[in-house]
Amino acid sequence: MTLNTKSTVAQDIQRIHFVLTYAIGNSIDECLELQENNCDIDEQKKEGFINYLKSLVNLFHSHHTVEDDKIFPFFKSSNFSMPYENLAKQHEDLIPLLDSLESSIEQLNSDFSNVENIEFVKICLQHIQSAWDEHYKLEEEYLNDENIAQLISLEEQGKLCLEFGQYAGKHINPDYLVIPFILFNLPTQEREVMAEVFPPVITQELIPNQWKDKWQSMSPFLRINKDLG
Repeated sequence: MTLNTKSTVAQDIQRIHFVLTYAIGNSIDECLELQENNCDIDEQKKEGFINYLKSLVNLFHSHHTVEDDKIFPFFKSSNFSMPYENLAKQHEDLIPLLDSLESSIEQLNSDFSNVENIEFVKICLQHIQSAWDEHYKLEEEYLNDENIAQLISLEEQGKLCLEFGQYAGKHINPDYLVIPFILFNLPTQEREVMAEVFPPVITQELIPNQWKDKWQSMSPFLRINKDLG
């Protein structure tokens, strides 16, 4: 992770929130399309959808880990007003929903031809979507640029972004799937800013070369390939 002077703590958080929100809705849409087509899908696309779903789950866990371990404690120790207990409870409530999604992904992976397995994934995603929508909107009421600027300078925010990003990066697994998942589910301008968080070796060498065979199966599901800007 590298120091990014073009971003703020709130904006970094909001970018991850965007990716999670988009990927949940996109995955539900893909489930509906699969059901309409009676799960008629080629092997590479099957692999890609499974990888996409697994990346979504890992990003949820890594994001909430850095919030629970680093972001929330920092702001709480700085006497920043925020409903910490409520937000922590919402994180806890999401854990069994994510566990159910993981189980549904494994079921789908073992038998992709069973329409009931797609339905199970879709229902799990819808439950997560409902809980997530309430959670991230509450969080962003407090963790926004206006509020944080009253507490921390832009220079200090840059250092915190680096610290938080490095910690989150330790929990991204596998990086060769989750980092492309993050970057390529963002709008163009946001992707360019987010890319500066990662070392050039990742964005300029690993993603387009050594990692490409590993993440490329996700391409049909990534926002960058859906002509959304």
